[in-house]
Amino acid sequence: MGRLAFAAVLLVVTGILVLIAYQLQSGTRAYDLILNLAIEVFGILITLAVVDWMLEWRRRQERARNLAWAILHSVERACWVWQGGPRRLDSDELLGLIKGIDSDDEMKPFTRSLLVGVGSRAREALNREAPSIRTLSGLEAALKEFTSLNSLAERQSSVSIRLVAEVLEFGVLGLARILGLPSQPMPSSFVRGRDASREAQQQRYYDLRAAAAPEQGAEVEDLEPS
Repeated sequence: MGRLAFAAVLLVVTGILVLIAYQLQSGTRAYDLILNLAIEVFGILITLAVVDWMLEWRRRQERARNLAWAILHSVERACWVWQGGPRRLDSDELLGLIKGIDSDDEMKPFTRSLLVGVGSRAREALNREAPSIRTLSGLEAALKEFTSLNSLAERQSSVSIRLVAEVLEFGVLGLARILGLPSQPMPSSFVRGRDASREAQQQRYYDLRAAAAPEQGAEVEDLEPS
């Protein structure tokens, strides 16, 4: 607000100086002095506008990067509950885990809910943070990919496991490139601790809830496994 007020003052001063110069005789010393002063003040105004624009761009870009990280961590949590692997996954491990998803893998209701949560966050970001998202090339496309996961919200959804895996793969690949992370998938057989069984999913989900409970604003769906 202070910058806007200062810019408004500079604009008014410029206008006044130009008006004064217009009333003076062209070519006189006073005319040249007032006109040069008006140009200097206007130059300060332009510089201030450019600096403000750059600062705003940097702020939005940083916001976009934070959004990208938040979505990536949401995918990481959902995939860990579903497929297992290390609790903290690097991007290449996460991509390897996703590539290893089998068409016959079961998706428990709480796992489905976590994946829907990823889609909902992506859609909300696109709706609320569009100016920031546009500052990072490829982020909008990655988020739109994740919004496809919202179709899992219906309990009897006919979306195939293979399609879900493709959405996750393309979305994570986009985020990895944006954030400068490794984008070459690790061979799925190299990802230790993979286990997509019902019992393993349930245990990991309970572990996730237990870890998230003490944290403020933890975004874990309060669903009982079934």
